[in-house]
Amino acid sequence: MLVDDDEDDYIITRDLLTEMETTDFTIEWVENYKDAVQELTEDRFDVYLIDYRLGEHNGLDLLKKGIELGVRGPIIVLTGKGFAEIDFQAMQMGAADYLVKDGLNTLVIERSIRYAINNAKTVNKLHTQEQKYRTLFEQSVSAIYITNHEDLFIDANSATEQFFGYSLTELRSMSLKDLFSQPEQYPKLYQKLTCKGMVKDFEAILLHQDGRPIACSLSAARLVDTEGTLQGYQGIITDVSQKKKVQQELIRLEKMMMTANIARSIAHEVRNPLTNINLSLEQFAAEITDRDDLSVYLDIIRRNTKRINDLITAMLNSSKPSQLSLQPCSLNQVVEQTLTIASERIKLQKVQIEQQLDANLSDILLDQDKLVIALLSIINNAIEAVDSEKGKLSLRTWQDAEREYVAIQDNGHGIEASELDNLFDAFHTGKRGGMGLGLTSTQNIINSHKAKISVESEVDKGTCFTISFPK
Repeated sequence: MLVDDDEDDYIITRDLLTEMETTDFTIEWVENYKDAVQELTEDRFDVYLIDYRLGEHNGLDLLKKGIELGVRGPIIVLTGKGFAEIDFQAMQMGAADYLVKDGLNTLVIERSIRYAINNAKTVNKLHTQEQKYRTLFEQSVSAIYITNHEDLFIDANSATEQFFGYSLTELRSMSLKDLFSQPEQYPKLYQKLTCKGMVKDFEAILLHQDGRPIACSLSAARLVDTEGTLQGYQGIITDVSQKKKVQQELIRLEKMMMTANIARSIAHEVRNPLTNINLSLEQFAAEITDRDDLSVYLDIIRRNTKRINDLITAMLNSSKPSQLSLQPCSLNQVVEQTLTIASERIKLQKVQIEQQLDANLSDILLDQDKLVIALLSIINNAIEAVDSEKGKLSLRTWQDAEREYVAIQDNGHGIEASELDNLFDAFHTGKRGGMGLGLTSTQNIINSHKAKISVESEVDKGTCFTISFPK
């Protein structure tokens, strides 16, 4: 398509194109700006030749309109005289070439058109590929981001916005470091990127906009130009919270199995000699009836052998699956019964109780007596963890489509992060004189209900146990 308001110029250009031997052209002439815009909208030509002077408009106006409309064919600007400024503007705006009519001949215009078409094909191919990868970028379910050389966000897909709760505009005022819950982890990531140029499955705790921590796996790589100069970084972030929970659950099950095996071995190895000690003790006591001074020592031996036997029994009971007597029951009823049993300790410690119990909970199959024992162990630990007269204990129940939940939260001393993984281990206790089997038994009862228990704690702020039961 040739856009020119001068018919003589159209005829001269047509004749030059007709003389070309390498390619046949079908030429259409448009003599005004309005009709040219309509043709650009339909975008049906391979090449557009646009004269600079078009009445009240000019060729740059039409070029700009063509770029806005996304015209795929190359646009060549023609002018009667050579002006460097117009040439520069045309090329900056996206013209394929800029030709002066006075210097036109068949060879010049043929070469210009051929180069423009080949270049347009390359550009369109690149544009198609860019659109393809842009679609992958935008529609990916994983959070994908791009940062500059200072690790400030340049771009991020919608999954990243949903993942962290920030809009793209907000992210562009932040760096990746701002998302780290533990800032000391970021230099480790940066060091690996600097040394190796990429990092795979780097695990870190990143923060949601609401302050919620998210366990993440981050893979990233450096972006460099053709000269090897660092331009920035690109990365993918995935949520591994569920994976972590599954791993922790498997570790707990393995620990329970190991505890059960140890318990059976100890019971067998200890109870046999313990039985012999008790039999010998009774025989010895029957033969020294005339020695009252020895009765004190015999009582000490009896009490301690009984304590050893009770300890073995408790360890066996805490490690083997509980035999449940399941009946339809409300979680609210279990909570209230547990609080009734613990009421004396609660009053003695002057602990404030808050209850938020969902009245719409349906009955589910539970062993109420055993579940009360499990919750009582958690509540007793919470009472011991809070300060007298300042303690607060919150109990809440709720539900979703698949599960019912009960949460027990205190404002006590909290638990060190390093201790959380061992909390349910047999004989692990922070209390003087404690056996360390209470929470092991609690977990056993919870697991027998096919329920799940999780713990969140912060030192000097408190601890929260959450138990979820399948409907």
